[in-house]
Amino acid sequence: MPAVDTCQPQVIRALEKDGWRINYTHVRLVEGNRLIMLDIQASYSANGGSRQILLAEIKCFANSTEYSRDLYVAIGQYLIYQEVLNGLNDSTPLYLAIPIHAYRVVFDEVALRVINRVKMKMIVVDIEQEVIVEWKE
Repeated sequence: MPAVDTCQPQVIRALEKDGWRINYTHVRLVEGNRLIMLDIQASYSANGGSRQILLAEIKCFANSTEYSRDLYVAIGQYLIYQEVLNGLNDSTPLYLAIPIHAYRVVFDEVALRVINRVKMKMIVVDIEQEVIVEWKE
């Protein structure tokens, strides 16, 4: 079982407060020889419709000495996971969930340019208040 980032419970509660239902944690997908483990599959139902999302990773960026490494890993992991989903013809939107402090401190101009170029989706969460601050589409 993969390691769970320390802020995962707060991210789950933020999603639930926003009306999302957590269907699964540690979602396992396989394409060829590639096994990936997504952190969460969630669904939202309203007005007769429903929507599903996958969280490739919940990354807390808790250790300031590891910010750069964690950023590289999170972006690379997201890209690989997105490609596996593409290979499986799965169009479920994929997101990276991060705390607001990480978005403000770690995601500098260069990182944001990369994220925009690859159309990476993110959920920015206020960990203390356990609320979603922004959906980055």
